[in-house]
Amino acid sequence: MPIIRSWALSFAVVLAFAPTLSLAQSGIEATGRVIEIKVSAPALEGNLLGSSNLQSAAIYLPPSYDQQPDSHFPVVYLLHGIFDDYGVWTENFGVPTILDRLIGAGQIPEVIVVMPNGGNKYGGGFYRNSPVSGNWADYIADDLVGEVDARFRTIPDDAGRAVVGHSMGGYGALHLAMTRPGVFSVVWALSPCCLAANDDLSFGNDAWQRAASISGPEDLQNLIDSRDFYPIAFLGIVTAFNPDVEAEPIYGEFPFEVVRGEVILNDAVFDQYLDEMPVRQVHAARDNLRQLKGLALDVGLNDQFLHIPKGTLDLSQEFGKERIPHRLDVYAGDHREKVSERLEHIVFPWVAERLVVTK
Repeated sequence: MPIIRSWALSFAVVLAFAPTLSLAQSGIEATGRVIEIKVSAPALEGNLLGSSNLQSAAIYLPPSYDQQPDSHFPVVYLLHGIFDDYGVWTENFGVPTILDRLIGAGQIPEVIVVMPNGGNKYGGGFYRNSPVSGNWADYIADDLVGEVDARFRTIPDDAGRAVVGHSMGGYGALHLAMTRPGVFSVVWALSPCCLAANDDLSFGNDAWQRAASISGPEDLQNLIDSRDFYPIAFLGIVTAFNPDVEAEPIYGEFPFEVVRGEVILNDAVFDQYLDEMPVRQVHAARDNLRQLKGLALDVGLNDQFLHIPKGTLDLSQEFGKERIPHRLDVYAGDHREKVSERLEHIVFPWVAERLVVTK
């Protein structure tokens, strides 16, 4: 059986639910629809990796959206992982079907769900601001949220917004919660990556050396064409966490040198790099995190990315030290196998319960 370890240090939550008929009782067919939109992304202009300033996003509109033109709906933003796009939500994890079932059964209120793309040629910008990969945090929090609120009947404040992410997106959800207060009030990070530099994310992983060995555009293109996961992902990390606009062709500063096959850390640069990891940022962000109406993270004990279980537990411990209310779920599973199941039975109901659902 799954091992669930959770605690919530008592959120004082005022729910805005009013008695309503279920969709079945109201005669509305319990099927939403998914549309694709293009979003202007001025936050990404001038990035050095060639990411477009016109981005795509998939939008799930709930069953009664068209039939009830005076109704406004809370919004859940879903952030995907590295090398994915929004298709991982709509196809692999079956989010629209899950939402139809939950809404149709009256287990969650009707919600709009926004699934943006967040990838680039290195796999993703980690939903962070960077002069190299682009200001992805600003894109999500300003450009995308502003566009969605302008085009759809949302509840246009943080009480009606949640952000949920998986892997790189789980990191992104936490990063936005820590650095962009007042945008989202509920946060869930599923198997969040990159919370601390340990295990396979540490410089003991020789893929860092393969990434750092690139000396020109041809080497870079050959690496990308090889689809070698770790070194390409590490290029994404270094350009998002430690960018350097002068360091062509990668545009990132590695916090080490390789001397006769040995990794020699540059202590000052390495410390700066570590400071960008959430485990080191909790104290500075504690007031922002304490404002949330819901904060949760989960991890499978058999996650293939070894830094994720340890980083998640370390972050939860830091939350505890700073008395930041949160929920932690630890379960038997790997990086992806339980995502759909957890979204349906745990994450969406928990998140929706904490959102204001009336305007």
